Amino acid sequence: MFRSAVAAAGVLLTAVPAWAGPADLFADKVKDFGTTPRGPVLIHYFRFTNTTGQPVTLGSPRVSCGCVSASVSKAQVAPGESAAVIAHMDTRRIQTPNTTKSVTIYVPFLAPTREEVSLRVQTVSRDDLLMTPDTIAFGTVRKGAGGTASTKVSFTSDPNWQVTKAESTGGYVKAEVKEESRAAGMVTYTVTATLDKDCPAGNWTSDINLTTSNAAVAKLRVPVTVTVAAPVAVTPEAVQFGDLPVGGIPAEKRVVLKGGAPFKILAVKGGDDQLGVKVADQDEAKAEHVITLSASPKAAGGFVRTVEVVTDNKDQPTVVIPVAGKVVK
Repeated sequence: MFRSAVAAAGVLLTAVPAWAGPADLFADKVKDFGTTPRGPVLIHYFRFTNTTGQPVTLGSPRVSCGCVSASVSKAQVAPGESAAVIAHMDTRRIQTPNTTKSVTIYVPFLAPTREEVSLRVQTVSRDDLLMTPDTIAFGTVRKGAGGTASTKVSFTSDPNWQVTKAESTGGYVKAEVKEESRAAGMVTYTVTATLDKDCPAGNWTSDINLTTSNAAVAKLRVPVTVTVAAPVAVTPEAVQFGDLPVGGIPAEKRVVLKGGAPFKILAVKGGDDQLGVKVADQDEAKAEHVITLSASPKAAGGFVRTVEVVTDNKDQPTVVIPVAGKVVK
């Protein structure tokens, strides 16, 4: 399957798992980019979901080498919300080509407990490989449109080089490879990615892995990126109220729903006596709707809700918005 850079999903928490430590939240802690040309910037999203039942706070990551930069998709992650540590590895700044370069990323978690998590990225950057462009980038694609994109891969140190197989790690991407030329010791192939029309909305990354005849580059990774635009975009994707006083003045947050075409909001579910939900001009078909959420909690502790918006958009009939906060006396 494609891997989502940052996928927001509404989760209604019914139980709070034990807090074993922030390292256990990550789906993976090591990314091996394999063999790559010297030149591209390699990107990986270390994704995690907050299953602690409490808001999680992250600080700024630090790295063990200047060829890597790292950031967090959001510093405050509400219960049930997903986020990512984003690593960028610039192969142009790797001093020694044709050897394994490994870099550690240190991610500070500040709350609910203080702990530093170590993540790692690594690659072998070769100066006899060329990839133009260095990523198969679809850009922004409307959901349901699909499409194709390609790159050319050249190897300059083996005139007999062959690419024997092309496999995609993305369930919504098919890979094809075709030999283009052999001249003056350089062999060039065209690698083409086809995006399935059923690919869900979101920011996605995938890899096309090439198997070749040369032992030094037995496996070659071609990165694929695409942004599939949702029929109804939600901003923000999740609502975090922060600290809420018991019995205080209701705190308000606005959520904007924007569609590629006018749509109606048929119903909004999830409101109660502690979370008010108000929709302006609900019965009117508009390209943009504003929902106002007002929180007035009655007891201290965690405040978690899930708001479900029902629309008449056939491509996205339901929009889920996670809501969270911490209630203090």
